[in-house]
Amino acid sequence: MWQSSILISKHYNKDDVLKRGLERIEGLYFADGMWGGYVSFDIAAKDTDKETVKGKIFDLITEIILNNVKAEFITASSGLKKLNPSLCMLISSMLYYNDAKEQKIVRKILSELNEYCIDGIVNFRLRKLVEEWKELGSVIANTVSRGFCDKDVYSLALYMLGEKRNTSLFIADSKEILITNVSKGGLVSVPEIYKEKLHNIINAIVKYGAREVVIERQNADRELLSALRNIVDVRIL
Repeated sequence: MWQSSILISKHYNKDDVLKRGLERIEGLYFADGMWGGYVSFDIAAKDTDKETVKGKIFDLITEIILNNVKAEFITASSGLKKLNPSLCMLISSMLYYNDAKEQKIVRKILSELNEYCIDGIVNFRLRKLVEEWKELGSVIANTVSRGFCDKDVYSLALYMLGEKRNTSLFIADSKEILITNVSKGGLVSVPEIYKEKLHNIINAIVKYGAREVVIERQNADRELLSALRNIVDVRIL
């Protein structure tokens, strides 16, 4: 039996993001507890499931660090008190600008560990990346201070994203936000890193580099359509 543990501060574990992710991993056994301002997870898997389970745990921790934690550093450094759709898109474009490179860095660190303290990984092993994230927040602060209009902010975000993939997403109206990759089939994972549903939808579109979004007419409210049309081609059923 393979055994390990994960430790995460309540600050980084908003809305029980880690526990909700662990609950979705087949073959994983875990028990959670509280330790000061931290949540601890004792995790285990059968030896036959070890590599598969570890891989999914690495996926989850990497996603939390490069989505939730990174977004928090960027937003805090930007000094923004309130997000609108264009600023949300700019932050999201920064989240995935160096995604492949940053994933390799985080996964390499995880492969060297036997136990996983997420705060320690972020605050010590990823110090250089954290400084880069703070610099991205400064770029946003500078953009806002110059009084750029929404159109200019969208243009900057699109520039950072580069060429889009040939991906079509279908958005279903749901409290949990259900988005299907029409091009490949199946639901996609939607990181819920923002408070507003609209902002999480925008983030998902950016994350998957969608070229087109399909949405049913009854779900196409004005605010959503206005935002989406600045980002992708929109098709209403």
